Amino acid sequence: MIVCDLSEVEVEETMRKIGISRKISGALGLFEGQTLFASCEEGSRQLFLSTIKLNPSVNYFRIFLEDVRGSLASITEIFKANELNILSGGAFSFGNIWVSEFIVDFKGTDASPEDINSEIEGLGAFATSSEITELFPKAFDLQSTLKVIGDGPEGMYLALPGSLSDRIGLVGGSTSYAVLQAWPQVKALFIYFYPPETKLLKISAKIRDMPGSLHRLADLLRAQVDLQAIDELHHDAVSGEWMAFGVLVLGGLDELRERAEKLETIIEFKAEALGWKT
Repeated sequence: MIVCDLSEVEVEETMRKIGISRKISGALGLFEGQTLFASCEEGSRQLFLSTIKLNPSVNYFRIFLEDVRGSLASITEIFKANELNILSGGAFSFGNIWVSEFIVDFKGTDASPEDINSEIEGLGAFATSSEITELFPKAFDLQSTLKVIGDGPEGMYLALPGSLSDRIGLVGGSTSYAVLQAWPQVKALFIYFYPPETKLLKISAKIRDMPGSLHRLADLLRAQVDLQAIDELHHDAVSGEWMAFGVLVLGGLDELRERAEKLETIIEFKAEALGWKT
């Protein structure tokens, strides 16, 4: 279960402060003074943290599958045939697409993540696309450690020293927001930073519990928004609630809202611009 939230990044002279809401800290069981292991790629605007020092051979796969009988089984069969250890996995529907995510350990095998990616792409129509996001980059290289600070009314936060901020690519005061994704299964926290010029949106909706409601919401957003993070606690028609973060890539925000108002399957729709003027 992926839990997502937002933090406004505070820029100070020697560091950046990233807020950790109680929603995120609760999902991961974080506490004041806890040490997090940190990994990042140069200039990536991404920071990957875990409460445990993950095995260097662990990799993350995200696969978009057609909603066709047997598509998910075909993926798991590839992992099984290559004698890979699936540490965690799950799938959830979004319209007529299944988003499948796996955390896989390659230790003790001859296969590489690139080999598995090629096999998945070979499935054709089953896999609409696949992505290997090396969140624990071929190795979860320990580059630094961070401490969880505070436990007051405002929750907790992380203090990123200037050296780490520079490595990620957070230069000067150019970063305004961060989207946080908590993965309770592996006690990992993934933070994605966005500069002010990014048309970042927080999107929430209440949808009717009826066939096709989630599919129609997916079609609505797909036309204008590049979804960055979907909160799995709020993604199904049964709960009636849906929440995500995305980047507006086409048209205007008013246009998106107007299109949402025309859908009888949507009870309420909100799209908030974060750090930019509409």
